[in-house]
Amino acid sequence: MSDPTGPPGNRKSDRTRQAILDAARVAFARKGFSGVTIRDITDLAGAARANFYYYFDDKTELFIELGTATYREAVEVVETFGDLGDPPSRRRIEEWVDRYFAYLDRNGAFVIRSEDDMPPDRRFRASVARSHRRTAAALGERIAKIAATTPAVDPAAMGLAVMAMLERCWLMVRHHEMSSIPRGAVLEAATEMIWRALN
Repeated sequence: MSDPTGPPGNRKSDRTRQAILDAARVAFARKGFSGVTIRDITDLAGAARANFYYYFDDKTELFIELGTATYREAVEVVETFGDLGDPPSRRRIEEWVDRYFAYLDRNGAFVIRSEDDMPPDRRFRASVARSHRRTAAALGERIAKIAATTPAVDPAAMGLAVMAMLERCWLMVRHHEMSSIPRGAVLEAATEMIWRALN
């Protein structure tokens, strides 16, 4: 006889918790941390308020968990830059840029909105800043390893410049007046800029 609770990830409790996390990501992206209520999250998730409090003490704990998961996902994408080859082909760079855009499709609105509106705790904000710097430095170090001819540039600054370019391109194509420019054309242009910087 099979386990009635099912394998992890398929249990109702896992699905409910994930629904709350997914709803919170949308709610925080729309209203920011300060504007979101527990009810906003539970309404979007189709969950009872008691379900929320079963998994999370408050919206700050939930926000921190989402932020931590988003940071880990960003680091995973950044780390794959080092696997593109030396030197990487234009096609491999394009695949990486597409992967970065996919990360932004899932997390970009949350990340961008959270920059302006996050829990007011000073230590938490310092931790977020360190996480951003580590991610940018990790990308910059991978770029510097490949582009041996590049003059000595702070790896964090290099990584930040590339990440900012990609995030701004994604934002303008997805959410603003530049949506008339096809995503594929923007992906190709970003790929070309990174490829030229490495060669």
